[in-house]
Amino acid sequence: MNGFASHEVGTCRMGTDPRTSVLTPFNQTHELPNLFVVDGSAFVTFPEKNPTLTIMALAVRASRHIAERKRKGEL
Repeated sequence: MNGFASHEVGTCRMGTDPRTSVLTPFNQTHELPNLFVVDGSAFVTFPEKNPTLTIMALAVRASRHIAERKRKGEL
């Protein structure tokens, strides 16, 4: 369809409880500590606006978290 735009998001809910979410607040999976998901999957829902800047911000936040944990020897 001409003029139609779609932003596919969802499937990996972010949260603090592993029973109700897949990702931690730093986009790290609860079950696999070395796996980080930095795309639109963390969004439960999304309006029609472009998600790119929010995805970029979450990726930077996750990267800083990874670097800090690496510096502390936790990864």
